[in-house]
Amino acid sequence: MYPTAQLEAFVEVAGQAGFTRAAERLGIAQPTVSQLVRALESRVGTPLFVRGPRRVALTDAGRALLPHAERALELAAEAEAAVDRAASAERARLWVATYILPPALARLRERLPRLEAGVVVGDVARSLSALRAGEADAALLTEHTAPRDIETAVYARGRTVLIAAPGEPEPPRPLTLADLAERTLVVRSPGTVNRREVDQLLERAGVEPAGRLEATSLEAVKRCVEVGLGVAIVPGIAVERELATGELRELPMDRPAMEFGFCLAWRRGEEPTPPVRMLLELLRADAVARGVAPADDGAVRAAK
Repeated sequence: MYPTAQLEAFVEVAGQAGFTRAAERLGIAQPTVSQLVRALESRVGTPLFVRGPRRVALTDAGRALLPHAERALELAAEAEAAVDRAASAERARLWVATYILPPALARLRERLPRLEAGVVVGDVARSLSALRAGEADAALLTEHTAPRDIETAVYARGRTVLIAAPGEPEPPRPLTLADLAERTLVVRSPGTVNRREVDQLLERAGVEPAGRLEATSLEAVKRCVEVGLGVAIVPGIAVERELATGELRELPMDRPAMEFGFCLAWRRGEEPTPPVRMLLELLRADAVARGVAPADDGAVRAAK
């Protein structure tokens, strides 16, 4: 690999057909340009220029080297820009609004150890409020909750599951929404997105549960179900750990109560920052590994 300074001097002399004009363009002394070119000629083992009293011209070796020298300088500039972007990303700030912490956030910190990262924890309304107010650079939502003033990229498919206490007996057949008429349903507080979605599901199915128990947060819903106060319809991703450890169990349904896409969102009209783009890359990679990647590869779209 030839030194960048020597290649820069060579390319500039070739372009200006002279050492003096090349020195002016490079902002260095003419003798320095001559020294750099001579050093390059010594390295390649042959003259690169025919030096005349008024003008210099490329030799055959110089003409052969020129396109490669130009490309080498382009690659060096691209490499420098890539390093600058990575360094800027590491020094950047990233706050994500979410109600579920994905493992990708931890992997992002491993990849960018100098990244100043934080999480605004709350339901969808809190996440959207933080995003709009500039408290968060991005938000993790579902496509059903994305409003008009943001842009989203779907990174994974998701579904709701019906959860019950670990001691709940296996039903004789997969359940339907109609079976909830015989059960107490643990739900979120009125006005929350999850509560509205569940209420709409039941209304369309013409089902009224035997009872409703309201909880103030998703964690509270899970704890109520865990101790046997009722069953609940929640996003599957929100209970993966509890289902794996046996703290909760999933009751089989003939089909998911709802299917949706998880998306990363940012303010409309703004370019996502490098850390946000890197987080999206990690979220997509995780979805591929888990077999829940979206069919359209998570194309960026404006919310409708």
